Parts: sequence; structure tokens; C-alpha cells
Amino acid sequence: DTVLEVIESYTAKGFDIEVEEVLVDLAALRMLSFPEAYDVIVTTNLFGDILSDAAAHWCGGMGLAPSLNLGDDIALAEPVHGSAPDIAGKGIANPIAAILSAALLVRYSWNMTAIANQIEKSVEQTLAQMNAEKNNYLAVQFSTKEITQEVLHHLNGYS
Repeated sequence: DTVLEVIESYTAKGFDIEVEEVLVDLAALRMLSFPEAYDVIVTTNLFGDILSDAAAHWCGGMGLAPSLNLGDDIALAEPVHGSAPDIAGKGIANPIAAILSAALLVRYSWNMTAIANQIEKSVEQTLAQMNAEKNNYLAVQFSTKEITQEVLHHLNGYS
């Protein structure tokens, strides 16, 4: 109801905003089958968690999916998968989602687009190189430290 009220206030000002209300299971099916059908999804925290986990498929899985909760005065950047306490300290966590989450923070909270682009480009180069070396088995072939060092190596190429 709140979303519809806000949309109504914007359409009264001349904005053209289309809203479609759907059940979460149908939204998940459509999102995975036709991701281009959605620009923005507004939902509850629980359904948002489920849909964002499913959407991580499109970027290579939850180990690569960044997130940013951005408010007017505060932001929280974290991987979609959360802190992964079950593998903490083992050196096997893929740090890509955390690095990309930091890039989102740099871009949207601090308005440093060029630096965010550099971080993202370094991640892309790292993924391309490591996937070529290990035949697309990034998550099981490289340690947290190795992936981080490789991203930093590519990032240092920009300095």
C-alpha cells in the first residue's frame, strides 16, 4: 500500500511509472526466465532475500553477488550470501562478492564512479584469468588470499 501511495504521488507529478503486483513465486519464475522484464522489485525483506539469492544465478552464483542497502544517511554493503560463518578462517571463501559490494559502496555512497569502475574491471580481469587457468572452477580451485591478491594485482595496474 505504501509503494502504491508513493507511485501515485509521482504519477500525479507527471512521471510514467508502471506497477505490477505479483506473488513471489511467480516473480521468481519470471525473474529467472525473463530477467529483462524487471527494472525494480519492491518487496519485503524475506522475499527480497529469496529473490536476490535466486537472481545471483545471473552473475555466477552467490559467491559473486554483491549488495548495497542504501539510505539517505547510511549505507551497508555486503555480499548477498552474508558473512558465511561456517567457513570463516578456512581461507576458502570467495571474496569477489565482498569486493564488488565495496565497489557499490564507493559508487553509490561516496560518488566515486571512476574508482568503482577500476575495482569492477579488476574483478572482471581476475575472473577471466582464473577461469581460463582452471577451466571455470574458480570457487574450488583458488583460496581467498589468491583471489584477493589477483584482484589487487589487476587494480594496481590502474595506479
